[in-house]
Amino acid sequence: MVPLYPSQPAPSPAERARSVLARSVPVTVATQDSALHLLDPVCHVHPGGTVSVLLPDRHSLLEELAGGRVAATFEFTDTCPVPLRDPARSLLWIGGTLTALDHATARARALHTMRTDPDERMLDIGHGRTMAVLDPYLVVHSDTEGCHLLETGDFVRARPGPLGRGEDAWLRHLEEEHPEVLQVLAERCVAPLPLGRPRLLGVDRYGLALRFEAPDGDRDVRVPFDRPAETGDDVAERMRALVGPTRGCAPF
Repeated sequence: MVPLYPSQPAPSPAERARSVLARSVPVTVATQDSALHLLDPVCHVHPGGTVSVLLPDRHSLLEELAGGRVAATFEFTDTCPVPLRDPARSLLWIGGTLTALDHATARARALHTMRTDPDERMLDIGHGRTMAVLDPYLVVHSDTEGCHLLETGDFVRARPGPLGRGEDAWLRHLEEEHPEVLQVLAERCVAPLPLGRPRLLGVDRYGLALRFEAPDGDRDVRVPFDRPAETGDDVAERMRALVGPTRGCAPF
């Protein structure tokens, strides 16, 4: 696979790692004695550096945590929501010590989190879900750019992508409803176009990633924005600039 970010402004490994967690991609929470796979996890990085996750009540993992802090690993599997030949985008591992919070502490943390990230799934605490908190000591992110051991401070301070949990739905909408927009985006590529139909692989604050599935292998290219996008509205504006005034841009 040709590197995706050879010479253009691009998110750092820490930013790409934070974006993985922000998208609510599937995660396996593993300890020495238990393993739990969550398809749509409720995970948040908190300013103090901890990572919270909601666990289903009555799972054996919570019984293990009843004895106190335990060593645990979160493994996030980031796959593209668009049906690709090879949908894998990256892997994220976070290792640390995991602790279950009591109901009052968990609710207070959830309400504080929702002030800046209105994730209504946090309201499940006490209704079939219990919050546990991971104090990380190891963060590793791996994608086509390589495998990166991240400083936990860099990971905590990094900003996730501008679309967060909405990115998957946005990518699917463009793929299914606006193939003409994808072709226009492909024409904006600075490198010679590979063979194959353009597919949307991802979006970040600096631009979009397209994948071309050719008979001899896959090729990823970037379409940069004219300036970074910090919000979903910014992404929509940058898209309109890319595809031109006569082209429709998919709503969020």
